[in-house]
Amino acid sequence: MENSEARLEVLGKCIMAKKLVRLILVADLPGLIEGAHQNKGRGHKFLKHVERTKHLLLVVDISGFQLSNKTQFRTAFETVLLLTKELELYNEELLTKPALLAINKMDLPCAKDNLNELMKQLQNPEDFLHLLEEEVIPENTIDFRDIIPISTYTGEGIEELKACVRRSLDEEAEQENEEYRKKKLLLLHTSGEHMNKG
Repeated sequence: MENSEARLEVLGKCIMAKKLVRLILVADLPGLIEGAHQNKGRGHKFLKHVERTKHLLLVVDISGFQLSNKTQFRTAFETVLLLTKELELYNEELLTKPALLAINKMDLPCAKDNLNELMKQLQNPEDFLHLLEEEVIPENTIDFRDIIPISTYTGEGIEELKACVRRSLDEEAEQENEEYRKKKLLLLHTSGEHMNKG
């Protein structure tokens, strides 16, 4: 049987130590670029990994992003929408996964002002969509459980991010356990009824 780690292009491990030590495997998909749903870059190869994940964690540069000098500069807000649209165009169900948003490079000048603007945009995206090109705008948006400002350079927000990931995974596991318990109870109840009738 093939090792699951070998199947992923890039893989990170995060050990969460609180109550229980927990190893979380993280697929890093830096190739999720504009046009990925059309298999540009390593599009479908990366998007197939997203289908197998339980959660999404989008990491966006607060200063915006430009893939190369041949591509258009995108603000942090446009990047979030563009990533959402790429996921949506590939498989709409991906947008229903529990999601977190990490806003990186908070150590840069103007990062706090940019974050305030981004938060306004994310809270009321419809107020800002008219300013954007139609090709960037998704049909639906991702409902982020948490938005965490971080700096991988200074370490700011990293512990909070790890705590949010842990909490999100724990909540999802609890929900799955509850659904499993309900199915088991229903099965016991229906089998008990059949035994009483017989």
